[in-house]
Amino acid sequence: MLDMKFVRENPELVMDATRKRNANVNLDEFLELEKKRRELTLQVEALKSQRNAASQEIGKMKKAGENADAQMAEVRALGDKIAEDDKELKDIEARLKEILMTIPNMPAADTPVGSSDADNPVVRTWREPAKFAFEPQAHWDVERAGKVSGARFTFYRGLGSRLERSVINFFLDIHTGENGYTEFFPPFIVNKDSMQGTGQLPKFAEDMFKLEGLDYYLIPTAEVPITNLHRDEILSGDDLPLYYTAYSACFRAEAGSAGRDTRGLIRQHQFNKVELVKFTKPEDSWDELEKLTANAEKVLQLLELPYRVVRLCTGDIGFSSAATYDLE
Repeated sequence: MLDMKFVRENPELVMDATRKRNANVNLDEFLELEKKRRELTLQVEALKSQRNAASQEIGKMKKAGENADAQMAEVRALGDKIAEDDKELKDIEARLKEILMTIPNMPAADTPVGSSDADNPVVRTWREPAKFAFEPQAHWDVERAGKVSGARFTFYRGLGSRLERSVINFFLDIHTGENGYTEFFPPFIVNKDSMQGTGQLPKFAEDMFKLEGLDYYLIPTAEVPITNLHRDEILSGDDLPLYYTAYSACFRAEAGSAGRDTRGLIRQHQFNKVELVKFTKPEDSWDELEKLTANAEKVLQLLELPYRVVRLCTGDIGFSSAATYDLE
């Protein structure tokens, strides 16, 4: 979530960024409410100061044996007005937070401007995709998972199961043994605060699997529990950077993908992923992003998997991202 002061002082900059990201943000309402919030805050502080002065005067009058009924009535009236203004202030602050949570992160200055994934430039490629003398069977053409669970689920069987498990272990072993990451095995269910902490809520509520009657969600990626490990904490700069990695199953309702191509692992309701997360100083973050991308590329190279590195444009980067590389 962007800082309230930053949005208030840079409305044109924020609006320009949201336009580039194809985001619909009610910034006029935000600015109006923020002005009202500051005015109301000053008003409440003045009323409280007035009430305190009146209370002190009442104390002096009572000590002198004087009648203070009128002054006491004034204090009660001030208290009622303060309570009324405090409630309005809380309502305004709640609405401001709602609006702030709909504003995406500011894209990095060098993030390519574009409207969709068609505008994503290819940064580099590694080897050529394999060509087969036969038509490989795609996982989405196997129907048993559909019978057991429904559409967009997959069974792994025999060597397929062993391969999936081996690749997960291989990734984790490389990242922890050679790249300096600490491994975690996170919970697959998190609370609402955690989903908000990484920007999944409220923006992507329809794409989440929510537990009925509870403020718990199945995680869409291990990034959610791992990033929230240090939510509401102040980390010492001496301890940074922190490198974390984690395997998790990922669960995505993909309700927002209606009409889009549903083929491929990221369009499944459940898939497996090894996540890399770094906590770092802002001034080091861009170098750390490049290192993290290199770590992710290295495991693909060791498996001799051809891939390309794509830089996501402003219309395609994630809600919380300033810059994103995709390895395809």
